[in-house]
Amino acid sequence: MKTKIKLVTFLITITVLLAACSPKEVSNNNESSEDNIKVKLAAQATSGQVFQFLAEDKGYLEEENIDVELSYINNGSDAFSALSSGQVDVISTYGTGGPLIQIANGQEFTIFGGYMIIGATPVFAMPDTEYNSVEDFRGKTIAIMRGGTPDIVLKGILHDEGFDIEKDVKFIELKKNTDVMEAVRNGQADFGAVSTGFELQIAEAGMEIVLWPDELWPNHSCCRMVAKTSWLKENPEAAQRLMRAYLRAEQDMSQDMGRVVELTVENLDMSVETAESFLLSDHMIYETDPFKNSVVTMWEKMQSFGYIKDPNVDINDHIETNNYKSALDSLIKEYPDSKFFKEKLEEYNDNNL
Repeated sequence: MKTKIKLVTFLITITVLLAACSPKEVSNNNESSEDNIKVKLAAQATSGQVFQFLAEDKGYLEEENIDVELSYINNGSDAFSALSSGQVDVISTYGTGGPLIQIANGQEFTIFGGYMIIGATPVFAMPDTEYNSVEDFRGKTIAIMRGGTPDIVLKGILHDEGFDIEKDVKFIELKKNTDVMEAVRNGQADFGAVSTGFELQIAEAGMEIVLWPDELWPNHSCCRMVAKTSWLKENPEAAQRLMRAYLRAEQDMSQDMGRVVELTVENLDMSVETAESFLLSDHMIYETDPFKNSVVTMWEKMQSFGYIKDPNVDINDHIETNNYKSALDSLIKEYPDSKFFKEKLEEYNDNNL
């Protein structure tokens, strides 16, 4: 009897040890991983982070076991410094050109997701300023914020139209969008280009929008999600959980923009009219997809007009799409009847491969 008891005890012990040593399967919704992962994310208060607002509102962050600490940094340079120093893990509303300049200058940053693929960045002028086509910019003065999406996209458009941007047009580089608007209003510049969220202020100042850049450069790539390359390599699960939560939020956005407006008003303490002016704009498209091809195109255009000079950098090493694809694949598996996620897969194949 003692021998039998010892044998049973031995077998139980072996079974427990084998179970402990076997790798655990991680389910798509992270049910087997109870540890909550924390991510520090920065955005601009002028446009916020609508995926974050909605994912929190719907409980997707909690379901994905990810805790996002959102902070607002309105200056791009400060945001890049915060990312580089580890004060934040991810930045999401600081354009594409700015991060690309940082990468060209040696920063180990990687783009791994999207926020806006176009971002309602108007070019405007006083009502008596003549504008019929891009040719009307020739010989004129344009106020911009250097390195921002409005600056880089407009210069890309002018370059493609045959402009020498060093000779055929004069750019005044200012620090704030409000400074750009004032430069046009007081006659210092003929035209101005600003970031998302200033459409109503342009009208209130008596000025008129003359061009939406996305009409000439579709899917030019506005705001991308960026992390330090090392953080992304060390925290793939965090990136995938974040993308799952945001993809689920994006699906809801396609069905209920009214709730997105409400949440933006609440989180950013802005008027309904201001929130609607950019959230519901035909010139604003929110996308979680990395849109690698659009990022590479912008990189190449920036090289062509001198913003990036002979870098010893392969931009493909700084665009990571696998975490987004893994998050999307897991959602398709979990929600096989979702038309939205299937369409996102088609979009991914069109814009990243």
